[in-house]
Amino acid sequence: MKPKPMTNKRSSFTARLFYSYCHKDKQHKTNMEKSLSHLRRSGVLTEWSDREILPGQKISEKIRKEMDRADIFVFLLSQNFIASDECMKEWNYAKQSLATSKPVFRIPIILADCAWMDLLESDDVKALPDDGKPVDQFDNTDTPWQQVYEGLKEVTDQLRENFTPRQKFLDEIEETGFSSQKNIKLDDIFIFPTLKYYPLQAKSVELVEEEITSESQLLSKKHILIHGEDTSGKTALSRHLFLFLCNQSKAVLLVDSDQVTGKPREKTFLQAYQEQFNGDYSLWAQNQNKTIIIDNLSPNVLDFVVYAKQFFSNIIIISSSDSFYSFFKDESRLSDFHEMGISPLTHVQQEYLIRKRMVLLEENEPVTDGVVDQIENRVNSIIISNKFVPRYPFFVLSILQTYEAFMPDNLSISSYGHCYHALIVANLIKSGISEEDNAINACFNFAEKLAFRLYEHSKNNDAKRDFDFEQFITEYNIHYIILKPILSRLQDARYGILTNKGAFRVPYMYYFFLGRFFSKDRDKHVGDIEQLCDESYIRSNHLILLFIIHHTSDISIIDDILLRTMCALDEIDPAVLNERETKKFANIIEGLPANILSNSNVDQERQKERENLDRARGIDDSQDSEDSAVQHGHPANDLYRILKCNKVLGQILRNQYGIIEKKKIEEIVEAIADGGLRLVNWILKDEDEIRELADYIRHKYHDYDAQKIENVLRWISFVWTMVNIERVVGAINTPEIREEVSRVVRRKGTPAYDLVGYFSHLDSASELTEESKKQLAQLLKKHNNPKDLFVRNVLSIRTQHYMNTHRSRATIEQSICSLLNIKYSYRPNLLG
Repeated sequence: MKPKPMTNKRSSFTARLFYSYCHKDKQHKTNMEKSLSHLRRSGVLTEWSDREILPGQKISEKIRKEMDRADIFVFLLSQNFIASDECMKEWNYAKQSLATSKPVFRIPIILADCAWMDLLESDDVKALPDDGKPVDQFDNTDTPWQQVYEGLKEVTDQLRENFTPRQKFLDEIEETGFSSQKNIKLDDIFIFPTLKYYPLQAKSVELVEEEITSESQLLSKKHILIHGEDTSGKTALSRHLFLFLCNQSKAVLLVDSDQVTGKPREKTFLQAYQEQFNGDYSLWAQNQNKTIIIDNLSPNVLDFVVYAKQFFSNIIIISSSDSFYSFFKDESRLSDFHEMGISPLTHVQQEYLIRKRMVLLEENEPVTDGVVDQIENRVNSIIISNKFVPRYPFFVLSILQTYEAFMPDNLSISSYGHCYHALIVANLIKSGISEEDNAINACFNFAEKLAFRLYEHSKNNDAKRDFDFEQFITEYNIHYIILKPILSRLQDARYGILTNKGAFRVPYMYYFFLGRFFSKDRDKHVGDIEQLCDESYIRSNHLILLFIIHHTSDISIIDDILLRTMCALDEIDPAVLNERETKKFANIIEGLPANILSNSNVDQERQKERENLDRARGIDDSQDSEDSAVQHGHPANDLYRILKCNKVLGQILRNQYGIIEKKKIEEIVEAIADGGLRLVNWILKDEDEIRELADYIRHKYHDYDAQKIENVLRWISFVWTMVNIERVVGAINTPEIREEVSRVVRRKGTPAYDLVGYFSHLDSASELTEESKKQLAQLLKKHNNPKDLFVRNVLSIRTQHYMNTHRSRATIEQSICSLLNIKYSYRPNLLG
């Protein structure tokens, strides 16, 4: 649930009023209800009296329960009231509520002359009508009830004021810090994060991970400690929770630990309340269920946290993960706090965030599923994995910001390095670095030289020896100037790009500056760059190459990568996927369902698809997550080289298609496709290889059934084929080069290239169109051999999957179903 915008809006708090009266005075109670009808209709007030007790309910128990819930008690005082034992019980019970720490207004309504002042005794309570003049002494019977209305309106206004944030404070916490043509508020782009929670089992020391995915789940805990990495959204979460509770008219304060100085004292709460709200602190403080959110927890405020337990029933503290593991994990004063960690966005959450942002950007134009896919693919290509850039909202939104129309053309979302450049400069400025060019340039020069020294340290197998950051600074100062204040800000705990040991805080920063270093003096470091190309199967090397290519326009590096891609596994021909090659899994193709159209709506299918991505997240990179796992000279290195070089070449197509000749683009596309198709034939090239391997396994393990072995191998071969085709498509899926891809596909003309071309068309389309239908019809006509079902069946399944996960016009879908010879049924939320 998201908080509603609160700008220029008072709290939606609704006061609960309890009527205490003698039934002999019920006509007066009816007249009072009439006078309050406007407050009731406008949602300011709800009323309760004993007339609402249902038959069979316990009267006294129900009355006490409603009195406990009330914010306002009205006592209709008369001789009848004072003479009633039941009325006096209610009067005395209300007086006791003053000691319950709940803000309750007790309002005497004087109906007629009676000993009401003796009843009040020393109570300093203002009565209504004005000056305590009895209702029955007014000549005009409407006048006293109008005065009662005005008095009750003042009370409800005051109660609302207690929960109404000051506009200045709202503006501060709703600020996002993202430049835009529109005034973007926090709620416009906030996604509630997944919080990993490890509750201790009652009868076991085993920790079982749970997930907190909503505000209600989170706030069900009394004491909460949330920690997260830098830029994980900790402060945004604290502000969101504040707004969420304000919208529910809950008593809440938001305090940054920097505001807490000296010994713990209530004055801190008073000052925070007066900065944040419009009301009366003494009245607000009487609320039983108050929440305090303490952001940016530091060790020096732990006593303050303990002190806050006397005043607040719920405490939420938010800390950086570094501080948590350094200071708070085993802190006895926090032993009753539930620990939760902020996780990166899931693919489901990321798509939702992209949609929210794109709807703001394209408010007058529909945001199609295909457009979302293209943007999501480019975001993924920049993030790469959570180990490189964490999939946190800050990074996703920073990338999306460069997609806005007001940004310069050279800062497009597809521009790999420009996004990172913007992120780094933003960090430097937030850390206190001057925006002047000389200060930023000094930081960049220092970071470039540091990145290269770290690269040399790793290259020389110095991992067992700690990097000597102080020595590097000393040597740097011999040749360059780096002022101590700048160096200090580079290591700022919140926004600095370096740790105090000289490591880069986020991996992309290291690769960015190292690529920049190599690109500036390529001739001097040509040997290093050639080695990076030769060993591009190593994960870190291919990432360095990406940034070298970004920072330079030297086409020779692209040629080096092309050469190494084409030379890898060059003894294996690229798969063409004709009838002879696909015969090995013909029975699998025959067994595939003809119709996989879903009855679910598109949003449900897209969520399933992204949930599958989340479950599989990391599998693609698990093979290369650690460079140390790669053995030089291993036969599989050529396989990894193709995979990594294809990723690099794919980034070149995304980032630099505008400065590369069309002929070179086609050459890159062909190199990517041929490399991927050689991988298809790397294992189980044909029917003979499958049978030979099956016989080998059967002879070695006599208990295995030969036919079952063959079936498993055929299935592996089919999956391997499709995975590598999809990898090729993912690398060349750039809408701006569709014509170049089409020319390569037509020139090659093989079934494999036909699939690559059509899949690429689908993945770069915003929706299914007449052109999509025409291209599909041509391919089905071309591959109409009844003995070779592979291409036709794969085309059908891929198209239906697209229809399941993308909104298109119903008429187009109906025509395509006719082409595929499957039954069409209208599905929800299509485009007309």
